[in-house]
Amino acid sequence: MRVPTPRLSIPDEPSLALPRSFWKEFARKNWDREPRLFRGLFQAHFPTLEEMFAALVDASERCLRGEIPPMRAVRLYVEHEDGPGGIPYYSMLFPLNRNHLPVREDGNAHAYLERVTRWLGGKRFGVILNRAQCHHWGHWLQMRSFLSGFYETVGVPLAGADSAVFFGNYRYTPFGIHKDDWHIFYFVVEGKKTISLWPFEALSQREEVPKEPGFIHRAGAIHLRDKAEEERLLSQAQLLEGRAGDLMYWPDSYWHRAEPSEGLAVSASLGVAFRPPEFVGAVAPDGWPDRVRHTELPGGRDWRMPATLRTALQQRMGRKSLLALERERTTEWVRLLASGAMEGAAPVLTEAPLSPHEWLLGSPARPLVSFPLPEAQVLVSANGHSRAIPAPPAVRRRLEGLVERLNSGAPQQVEALEEAFFTRLTARAFSRRAFRELLDELVRWRAVRRCEPPASQRR
Repeated sequence: MRVPTPRLSIPDEPSLALPRSFWKEFARKNWDREPRLFRGLFQAHFPTLEEMFAALVDASERCLRGEIPPMRAVRLYVEHEDGPGGIPYYSMLFPLNRNHLPVREDGNAHAYLERVTRWLGGKRFGVILNRAQCHHWGHWLQMRSFLSGFYETVGVPLAGADSAVFFGNYRYTPFGIHKDDWHIFYFVVEGKKTISLWPFEALSQREEVPKEPGFIHRAGAIHLRDKAEEERLLSQAQLLEGRAGDLMYWPDSYWHRAEPSEGLAVSASLGVAFRPPEFVGAVAPDGWPDRVRHTELPGGRDWRMPATLRTALQQRMGRKSLLALERERTTEWVRLLASGAMEGAAPVLTEAPLSPHEWLLGSPARPLVSFPLPEAQVLVSANGHSRAIPAPPAVRRRLEGLVERLNSGAPQQVEALEEAFFTRLTARAFSRRAFRELLDELVRWRAVRRCEPPASQRR
């Protein structure tokens, strides 16, 4: 396994990285303790309404094309005024079609809001997009850079960080007072947001709250009987009132609800959780780690799978009959770590195939990873994408060398990379066509990008 040591930021990419001093104070005062509102943290690159709408459009179009299973990414809730005891309630629409979803023809977020409000006869509504980072490259970079300091201070949560977009003119959270099994960083993008919050103990004795040990860190909901009960609970709540550009935080132990606001309100809710990821099973077996240190993410020349993960894999994958499962589990772990513990995969580029004379530039800040798999395969992974390649020893060494050169931060010519790869390599071991397809795939993954040749190579 070969990746370079430097972990650099790229000047022309959006970054929400915060100084180490911020994260140290946050860990000491707020992390897993109490909610907090932060104003004025970011001078640039804060998520914009245009970016969030573009993510919604991308997800909607993929849903309409059948590329994403129904309800996997986008949900739409419609408010009804005739709820019990004077409390409005929400219904979730399914299936969704072009009448409900944002499309490019809408032009912008406000036009979409007006169109759907009119189509619903004036009813308020809300759209929730999960894995928003998978639908907008700039948002992927925003969230990953923001988390870099958090990882360094608190650790890397292996459940996978996930950003959810909340969009609409709904009055309060469609699923009411609830708690998540995620710690939440809440970016207010458009309008104003008021969040009501209650510590776990304030509502833990209610009938609908399970009395199981550990429920404080699991998801749950409060069922309001009438308006009087709602007003009583709201009088006991802590309020965070944010406006566009603000950041909020609350622990996974807190019950919460977004309160009414005027007009369009948009936010990005970034969740992190210290527990094993879903791919190890719905009920994670004992022994799977829930975090690693930030230094155990890909970033060193001789990076290896973190020791806690190696041990867990070895304990579960011993017999030959389990080799397929070992391959699958190893692939998922490497993919997760190579993505910076971001959930899902970054959006792909659609570009023409590379020509031999073009030049490529990798990103030392987000290094490519090559990792050996059982039965003579090598996994190449970046930004949540991965590909397993049949690789006898000679091909494996060349793949490691290719990854090292692309991760160096120096421009590389396609033709030169190909010639270096195939020097003294038998034709049957790996084809030139497969090599070019791999480079094209790395461009689509945004693991490398086209660039100008260095000055010394220009004619």
